[in-house]
Amino acid sequence: MKKQIGMSMIEIIIGVVLLALIVVPSLNVINTKTKSVTATRDHSQAAFVAQKVQEMARAFRFDLIEADRYSSDAATQKTTFEWRVKNQDEYKKHVLNGITYLIEDLEIDPVLNKEIPDTDQRPILYLMKFAIRYTGKDGRDHELRINTAISRRD
Repeated sequence: MKKQIGMSMIEIIIGVVLLALIVVPSLNVINTKTKSVTATRDHSQAAFVAQKVQEMARAFRFDLIEADRYSSDAATQKTTFEWRVKNQDEYKKHVLNGITYLIEDLEIDPVLNKEIPDTDQRPILYLMKFAIRYTGKDGRDHELRINTAISRRD
């Protein structure tokens, strides 16, 4: 009798089934981890945008951060940080890696020095709150809420 060299069909099927049992779950893990990394990247970019917004606010003259103080003077009000974030796309809309991050729900509250009488009081600190909303690469809507304080530089 001659020895036959090669594999039978059953051996090939068993090999393919074993390979599929190993590869398919591995691909599922890789896919899940890729989505997780993408979501983390999107969130990190939102944090970067938040930092950028805070630095833009700190770059403004301290008395021009809050718009409410100038509600009667529309020309001055339009030069404030608060008005620009609420009304101008270059301040409120940031695009990174194809994702649009929108600055919304901005609130700036002045903190007054309680040691000084109410007449002609100027804020010593601004408490700033805002939300960054975006639709991530995963197709879901996300939100990052930020609370910070901006103090007067003397």
